[in-house]
Amino acid sequence: MASNECRDSERSVTRRRNVLRAVGGSAVAGLAGCIGGGGGGGSGSTSTEGSTTGSVQENGWPDYSGREMRVVTDECSDVFKRVWEDAFAEFENKTGASVTLECGAEGQSIQERIIQLIQSGNPPELFPTSVTQSTQLQNQGTLAPMTDLVETVTDRLGMPHERSFLERDGEHYTIPFFAIPYLQWYREDVAESTPDSWENMLGWMEEASNSDEVTDATLLPWSTHYCSELVAQCFLRSNGANMATRNDDGEVVVSIDQGENRERWIEMLEFRKQLQPYTGPGSDIGCEERINALHTESSAHTTYGGARPKIQSIERDRDFHQHIRAEPIPGPDGPGEFFGVIKSICSFQGSNTDMAKTFLDQFIFQPEYYERYINIQNAPLYPKQKEEIDMREKLPDSYTDEDIAAWKSVTDAIPPAHETSPPNPYVDSIFTTRPGSTAISLVISEDMDPGEAVDQVAESARESLKQAKGP
Repeated sequence: MASNECRDSERSVTRRRNVLRAVGGSAVAGLAGCIGGGGGGGSGSTSTEGSTTGSVQENGWPDYSGREMRVVTDECSDVFKRVWEDAFAEFENKTGASVTLECGAEGQSIQERIIQLIQSGNPPELFPTSVTQSTQLQNQGTLAPMTDLVETVTDRLGMPHERSFLERDGEHYTIPFFAIPYLQWYREDVAESTPDSWENMLGWMEEASNSDEVTDATLLPWSTHYCSELVAQCFLRSNGANMATRNDDGEVVVSIDQGENRERWIEMLEFRKQLQPYTGPGSDIGCEERINALHTESSAHTTYGGARPKIQSIERDRDFHQHIRAEPIPGPDGPGEFFGVIKSICSFQGSNTDMAKTFLDQFIFQPEYYERYINIQNAPLYPKQKEEIDMREKLPDSYTDEDIAAWKSVTDAIPPAHETSPPNPYVDSIFTTRPGSTAISLVISEDMDPGEAVDQVAESARESLKQAKGP
């Protein structure tokens, strides 16, 4: 059976080839200089159209006896583990492989765990991650090509939006998995209007603030937590603002304080300041507080990547859960461009990539598995999934057709790495300075002028980008 480990573990490296050992530093930045031999085919097998050739058993499945597949992830929800562990068990039964799931990394970040595995010559076969993080990994030369699998899956399920991919020199280095839709969730029984533009959002907040049913109209963060940065980026993207662009020489540069983009940042900060009288305490909140905001009646409105604010109310049988609606986070005049996180799956050079591709093709990207996972928390990326997954059948009755439409509307969102074309390989060096949430915090907590706040976070991002690029 597949094992589920939440701590470091050692395993034999005798089945590995072309191992990667030259990793230094910490986190993803420490991957600079890694070199992996070959394309990650693993154990002499060759990969074709998402499956493998070589030894085939009488049952028609590849013989992976004595070979191990390791999956490392920071997604440790019960839904994820149930779906993947069921797939692991069937994969092991059919192929003779053994599978290890590392869910979380005790005492270290996922990035540090990946580095540790590469240093020891044991790069994992599969790593579900964001386009942003995989862009960094590919820039360091550690990822194995996934082109044949991408072609197989897209032939079957259709082609997602081009921003779902990480493609370099004709090779795909990830396979798109699903979208995490960033939405606002609000109670329609507390205020009659719809927060579908900046003006309408302010009107909705004023109306909701007069309700006796909730403590505050909304719960919007002004901390600099990761989740707070995601919310800030949603408001920025809806106003057409960005963090980076490429100059005439094709170099990635910070654009936060440049020209019209600077004005768009300032506009967002001024609007965010207008919302402040209606929000509850947000100086130190992260994801969890916003997940629980509605069911605890702390507020009638919140923002989140996924449906957990509504799910919590359904699971607790709150009598108002049928009145919780979803709406895209708007721009000044209504829905604009969407910020989003695209979850992809990558494999590493030096790992058993052929085996990993077979597993993904024959299990995770088959309806009996992806229909269980793409339901109330994740959104489908592939056209056939969007057409054939009956969201109405899978969702509780309290979801309306409008909720589902809002859900699907944000699946063409723009991940941070795709602000530039080609994707920005240094995006994390900018994103980790938390420019959006830091600017909001400066304006709200320190009453700083929005223009001054924009200039300050731009300089911090620029210095971080400079360090990432190196001499």
